[in-house]
Amino acid sequence: MLPRPLLLYRLTRRPIHSSAILMGGHHIEHWWGPEKAGEREVVGYGTNGEPSYVDRMDYWYPAIRFRKEDEVIAPIRQKEKGNWKNLSAEEKKLLYRYSYRQTLAEFEAPSGYWKVMVSVGATIISLATFYMVFLTLYVYPPIPPTYGNEYKEAQVQRQIVLEKGAFLGPAKYWDYEKNQWKK
Repeated sequence: MLPRPLLLYRLTRRPIHSSAILMGGHHIEHWWGPEKAGEREVVGYGTNGEPSYVDRMDYWYPAIRFRKEDEVIAPIRQKEKGNWKNLSAEEKKLLYRYSYRQTLAEFEAPSGYWKVMVSVGATIISLATFYMVFLTLYVYPPIPPTYGNEYKEAQVQRQIVLEKGAFLGPAKYWDYEKNQWKK
């Protein structure tokens, strides 16, 4: 279990502090926090001073490197401290991949996740529609005849004949001498 401040921080900051890896054509979000920094080199302040790796569009420089130093990258790191003209293109790419998880082009590439969201929304709407049709056909009783226009007109005529509601109802607007509605 995470400590309460870190848990609260993760819950409130998750949409901003998330990296996404492409897996099966969909982005799955995760966050490398200080508890997972391990042996990776701290290279900067980061977004808030914590040693964490986060791919973000608004802050490009994470506080720690993406991968920890191993026997493959150690000699290239020593070479990096000298003149960069001595590095080959492959060594520069390897340095980049050990420092960052994605290039900017990979980070901005569309994921197709909107298709999943549209299909989930359409599924929910269709299930709600089918549920309403089921309720209307099999659960709710049929609409009573008192909701029909003929019944309502007959009720108004009955009120006029019986002079019910002569001061408030429909009889108030009926002219009994001319046998028509008042103008």
